[in-house]
Amino acid sequence: MRKGKSPPPLSERISFLIHRVEAKTEIVCNPLFRHLDIALQDTRVLVNLLEAGTLRVGQLVNIMVMPQSTISHQLRALEKRKLIRRIQGVTDSRSVLVELTARGKEVAKRCNQLSEEVYRAMVGDLSAEDLALIRSQLRGIYQRLEEFRGKKSAEQIARRSKIAAERAQV
Repeated sequence: MRKGKSPPPLSERISFLIHRVEAKTEIVCNPLFRHLDIALQDTRVLVNLLEAGTLRVGQLVNIMVMPQSTISHQLRALEKRKLIRRIQGVTDSRSVLVELTARGKEVAKRCNQLSEEVYRAMVGDLSAEDLALIRSQLRGIYQRLEEFRGKKSAEQIARRSKIAAERAQV
């Protein structure tokens, strides 16, 4: 979007559309996973572990784009249910590795099957080219947000907004 051009109404902004897709995904998926006594966010951790084998906690934090404390809480709950196990790193005792248990692998496989069904419904009749373009555009959006965050622009905007609000009250 060019500078100076007004963004569309909220309902048409990419960030809101992404939010709506994510919210609808949870509404669709959580009942599918209920019989496994698991929520969508947990399935994402399990399937990532199924695909990767073993991951460091820090890698999961990066993959899931969630705070360390949230991931740690999630991992504790999965460990308590005997779906994952955490292992101290051999070369670095500060590094904690996470892997699926045998039971966790079975649950993760079932979660992945259900996820694949939802994915097929989600992408429907989109062509391979359309899917590649959507993925590329979403990766670009993610990268631009990461760069925006890195520049501390969000904090500067928040500060300016706060100052403007304080001036309006005077």
